[in-house]
Amino acid sequence: MHMDVADEHQNINTPNLGNSLKDMAYLSWQQALNGEGTILRLSNPDDELLQALQQRFGLDELHIKDIRNPNHPPHFTRLENAVLHIILRFPLDHRAGESLAHSTSISILADARMCALIWPGERHHKLAKGELEGLEVDECVCKIIHILVNRLLHRVYEIRDAMDEFEDECLEDVGKADLNRLLDLRKDISALARMALSSATAIEMLMRDPNFAGNVRLADAHEHMQRAAMLADAKAEHALNVMQVVQSLLSQRLNDVMKFLAVITVVMTPMGVIAGIFGMNFTHMDVLSMPDGFMLSLLGMLGLGLGLAIYFKLRKWW
Repeated sequence: MHMDVADEHQNINTPNLGNSLKDMAYLSWQQALNGEGTILRLSNPDDELLQALQQRFGLDELHIKDIRNPNHPPHFTRLENAVLHIILRFPLDHRAGESLAHSTSISILADARMCALIWPGERHHKLAKGELEGLEVDECVCKIIHILVNRLLHRVYEIRDAMDEFEDECLEDVGKADLNRLLDLRKDISALARMALSSATAIEMLMRDPNFAGNVRLADAHEHMQRAAMLADAKAEHALNVMQVVQSLLSQRLNDVMKFLAVITVVMTPMGVIAGIFGMNFTHMDVLSMPDGFMLSLLGMLGLGLGLAIYFKLRKWW
């Protein structure tokens, strides 16, 4: 019995998928777990499945807890009987309201006979059967890692492009710059940088295993993780610089406004003083009886204001 790609993709949330690597024929999880050259994909495994995995691969309770933990950091362990347990972290499909760095851990168990790919919760990361068909177990492990690694690298490129566009918008009009959003994007890409770096470390440890040493696909996956970490770190640093530039420009704009208001205040002050003097309620003020007194007072106000404005301009205070 065969499961085609469309069926598998339509049933992405199917808890357990077992296949023969030779022709990707569909198998029950019991057949895949006890067969030769098989792959088993599990999501949110129950106690029965975890117990079967524990017996099949000789796992202890600590490894079972690690498999259940969706937030476990990347890790590599070589167990007895040439059993490998590698945990990696990769981003999930982005949903509205979620962080672009929202991720889950994925456990890969493998020995010479079969491999198991385990999601602690909902099954993610579609794998078409044609991508794994005809591979040996060790090559299957490397191919799965390479596919997941490319997903993380693609997410780094995606966030980097979004940040480039948003940074341009912020610098184009600093008055409308949303620094909170830029800070959120920086947090997301920094999280991906840490994720990629720790995944690269786990893959590097796997590459030291004799069965995986010199594997080209695994070496390429390791290089992709190093590149993702480098790009994400560089972009996070660049975003910080952009935030500082925007804040500096906003401060400069505020300083210009305050300087303008200060000049206006100083220029208007003599006018206010003159108006205040002539507004005093004294009985005898000779200047008030002058025919041209009002015009002289206005000219005095304008002259003092204009003189101060010219003085500030010459001193480059304005």
